[in-house]
Formats: sequence, structure tokens, C-alpha cells
Amino acid sequence: MGLSVRAMNDSSDSFAAKAGDLLPLCDFFGLLLAGYFSLFAHASLAAAAAALPGDWSDLHRLTWVAAAIAPFILYEQRFAALASAGDSAALSRGFARRLLAFFVVAGVIAFAGRWLEDAAHGWLATWLGSAVLVTAASRALLARILRRLALRAAPADRPQAPALPVAHVGDCLPVTLLADRPIKHWSAVLKSGGDFLLACCITLVLLPVLGAIALAIRLDSPGPVLFTQRRHGLNNSEFDIYKFRTMRSAPADAAAALQQTVRGDSRVTRVGRFLRKWSLDELPQVFNVLQGSMALVGPRPHAVNMRTEQRLGHEITDTYPHRHRVKPGITGWSQINGARGATDTAAQLQRRVTLDLFYVDNWSPLLDLKILTLTFREVLRATNAF
Repeated sequence: MGLSVRAMNDSSDSFAAKAGDLLPLCDFFGLLLAGYFSLFAHASLAAAAAALPGDWSDLHRLTWVAAAIAPFILYEQRFAALASAGDSAALSRGFARRLLAFFVVAGVIAFAGRWLEDAAHGWLATWLGSAVLVTAASRALLARILRRLALRAAPADRPQAPALPVAHVGDCLPVTLLADRPIKHWSAVLKSGGDFLLACCITLVLLPVLGAIALAIRLDSPGPVLFTQRRHGLNNSEFDIYKFRTMRSAPADAAAALQQTVRGDSRVTRVGRFLRKWSLDELPQVFNVLQGSMALVGPRPHAVNMRTEQRLGHEITDTYPHRHRVKPGITGWSQINGARGATDTAAQLQRRVTLDLFYVDNWSPLLDLKILTLTFREVLRATNAF
């Protein structure tokens, strides 16, 4: 009896762990079904009214494009956890935001392709309504199943502690994770793919600027154009970060190379002072994004063995390593909230870690877009940049 109950609980945990991954499939086939249902219904009405059915090729294209992008935009990485906890309000809010974003993106694509010029308003209304019904119904059904499994597995005679994330080794052995990867599955694909495409566009646009800065550095002081330094990346790995050189080359010793820059630092060159003030020295990090070692948005990577008040980051706050659960970024939530520049005190480091962990725990494509937009404001202010 005990073995059968344990097997049932293990199978429930396995289903719960993979339930969120069913959403992309439901969304793809649901949007495809909604599109073709709308096409069939509108074509039938047009035929009944003795009207010419017209050319439906544009609407076929829009149906397939919408079905293809729906899994990426509508995906909720916390779906299984929220559904198991019975938090229908959070599920509804997240679904409404993502559905609105999906309709905006689909509308922009349809407008750019001129796919709705000859489409009847009746088809569009039918498609929008059926798309909402299908995606909402699939989520409601899946959330109900997960909630029942959670209640069945939980003893009713004692309060339950918050469930820790569970992974499975070989799809059968459950392993409790003390810290789960916050951006995974379809969310990781969306973030990595978006970062790569944006980095390609940014690189092409900024090539003349990068060339002009490189020439100015060479004319201002001898030494290489680019400066590389070992930084901490995803999962505490190390990588070489690229920056335009803003200091005189050949520091006296390795300790001087790791010393954080201070206001009025004598090591900074004339061109370097201008680049640092407007954060132009960070531009070569788009190549780190293209390499995959960084993201456009994320916690700023700190130098390996960097110390604040003669202590390492994890010696100041125990949560410091958790900022490495995502890729470091060129900009981040800390930077747009006034935590730019050096961390001279333990209080500054603790505040930056707190802001970084807020981003890690609350990541979304909309949050990334907000950070990128507000970064331009912070750069123009030149706050705490020297």
C-alpha cells in the first residue's frame, strides 16, 4: 500500500513538473484550431449569402504565424506552481497581460504584411473570440488537474510549507532543488533568441560608432583598443568581458587591475573619461551577447575576486551567489534604480544584490523591455558614472 501511494505521488510530481510544458502545445494547436474554425465559419456565411469567398491566402498565413508565436508569448513559467497552489488570481493576471501582448504582436505582424486589408471584420472578431476561449479553457482545465493532484498529495491534517521545485533524473527519480533556474524552457528560448537578434541589429547600427571610438582610443594613448577582464557569469562560471579601454595600459600589478575605479582616478585617460561618463565603454559587450556569455538585460557581472571593504560578495551577503542564476547583462534592474558604478560599501553591495534578485525572481519579456527603455534615460543622466 505504501509503495503504491509513493508511486502515485511520484507520478503526480512528474506530471506537475511537466505540466507547464504542455502549454506551448495547447497554445499552438489551439490558435491553429481557432484560426481555421473562423475561416470555415466566415467562408460558410459568405457562401450562404451568395458572396464571393475571395482570396483566403493572407488569412491562412496569419493563422499559422499567430499559432507559431503564441507559445513564446503566452508561456507562463510559473504555471505549475501557481496552479498547484490554487492562485487563480495570479494566473488570470499573467494570462491577461500575455494575451494582450500576443494580440499586439500579431496585429503588428498582420499590419506589416498587409494581411488584414481585405479581411472581413466578422472573421477577425470570430478569431479573436475563439482564440481567447481556447487558450483560457486549456489553462483552466490544466490548472484544475494540477490543483486536484496537489490536494490529493497533501495531508489534510497539517499545514503545508511552500513546495520546493522538483527536478527528475531520468524522468523517474524526483530530486528537490534548493534553487531552481528562474528562466528555463520556452522562456529561455525566447530570451536567448531575442537577445541574439537584438544584438545583431545593434551591432550593425553601431559599427560606425564603434570604429570612431576605436580610432579615438588609439590616438589618445598607446595600447590595445579593447580591454578584457575575467567576470562571473551564469552558474558562477567565468568569462572574458569586452570593454573599450579607458585606462592607461600596463597597470603596475594585478591588484591595481582589480581595484575599483574611483572618482577622479588618475588611471583614466581623457577619451576614457568621456566614454565612462556616457557608458560608451560598455558597447563591445554586444559581442559577449552574440557569444552567449551575456544577455542584454541581467545583473551586471562583477570581476572575479572583486572585494568590497576587503570582503568578497558572498562574505557580505549569503544571497550573493543567487544573482548568478541568470546570465549577466549589459544593463539591469539595478542600473535603472540608481545602483550604477562602484560598490564601495557593504550597504551598496547589499542593495544591488537585492535589486538583482528582484529581477531574477520576476523576469518577463515586458520587464526586459522596460529596463532597456529606461536605460537610455539613465545614460543621458550620467548618474554615478565616472
